[in-house]
Amino acid sequence: MEFFWLLVGIGIGAIATSACWFSWNYAKQRQNLRLRKRSRHVFKAKSIRSFKLWTQNVQQNIRQSYNDQFNAQFQITESNEDEYERLLWAKVVDLSPIGYIQVNQDNRLVVCNQQAATIMGIANHQQGLIRKPFLLQLIRSYELDHLVEQTRSQSLASKVDWVFHPAIPDPVDPVPQVGRPIRACSIYLGHGQVGIFLIDRQEAVAITQQRDRWTSDIAHELKTPLTSIRLVAETLEPRVDPAARIWVERLLSEIERMTKLVQDLLELGQMDVGIESVLNLSEVNLSSIVRSVWATLEPLANRKQVKLRYIGSEQLLWQLDESRIYRLLLNLLDNSIKHSPSLQSITIKTSVLDSTLIIEIIDAGEGFPEEALPHVFDRFYKVDLSRTRSGMDRGGNGLGLAISRQIVTLHKGVIAAKNHPETGGVWITITLPYQNPTK
Repeated sequence: MEFFWLLVGIGIGAIATSACWFSWNYAKQRQNLRLRKRSRHVFKAKSIRSFKLWTQNVQQNIRQSYNDQFNAQFQITESNEDEYERLLWAKVVDLSPIGYIQVNQDNRLVVCNQQAATIMGIANHQQGLIRKPFLLQLIRSYELDHLVEQTRSQSLASKVDWVFHPAIPDPVDPVPQVGRPIRACSIYLGHGQVGIFLIDRQEAVAITQQRDRWTSDIAHELKTPLTSIRLVAETLEPRVDPAARIWVERLLSEIERMTKLVQDLLELGQMDVGIESVLNLSEVNLSSIVRSVWATLEPLANRKQVKLRYIGSEQLLWQLDESRIYRLLLNLLDNSIKHSPSLQSITIKTSVLDSTLIIEIIDAGEGFPEEALPHVFDRFYKVDLSRTRSGMDRGGNGLGLAISRQIVTLHKGVIAAKNHPETGGVWITITLPYQNPTK
């Protein structure tokens, strides 16, 4: 009989031990699931290698915290589950590879991890959070404050890129502060609370600047040999056999194309190295420039039977740099002709509103993909699929629209690209303020 009860005791102990193990394993699986769900949007910010190192670090810290709690208490119950989730989320935020801050409905800073403190130059941030200071007390940034208010008022996520300039710590003995390019992505958390992820873009901006300087240096190096090759080709052209002259003409055509590319790179490089371009402003008739540009492009337009439709005053006088505006319209109209179907028309509308000149260029092509619209004015950016689906010429080097934006910027104007709701083609809008040449 005693042996029987011994077996019963062993069985009950085994069942209890199994129940404990299953309970612990179930809780651990739930914890890992919460960790993956709540950190998924953070994972995209870093490379896979950085992500693996970070997750290993997080899991190690969470596992240690979990084991301590498991030893102290047999299993996680409903009564302490909310507290456990709060501690878990706090640990994830603290170990996140990107910055995170959170403000309450009164714009007081309630969460700030180490990455955010490093990016924004906040010293002793953990001690400072005890008294919950106002956001502007620690981070003096109009852009960040505006982002918080916009997110709270619209209850929608938002994003802003800006250069953050830290406040001078000692006005009596000022030390120059270096600006840092920052990207902030906000989320609305409800009850007036806003969370903001901060990404340091200093490395990305430095790489972009290095690339731009490199292309400018290459353009300078190519300019001299291209001029020499052109002189040789022009010297050989009248001396070769007439049957072979077509090859020299093709050579000259390619040299001209390369020369134009080099000139485009040099023009873009002027701003990159800080060279201020000077505008030669004069009062010009915009409609005359439009007619002149179209006359240059007319052979290309005639091959596709594309017509020009001009809407606006024939005597629209404005203070402009005539050669640069000519180049601007040449780039835009050349692009519209290449991507317009045959037997269509390209519309140019000009108007003046509140001392601002408005130029609209509308074609009937296939337009840009929605995801490409924010990038079409970036240098070397080319849309291959939607703009060539109908067998159109691929052409271009991805610099035409970038140069167009630079010309408009030099005139202190704004250029934007959309797809026209009626024609479905590209809709370029240019606004140019009136400039007094005497100033």
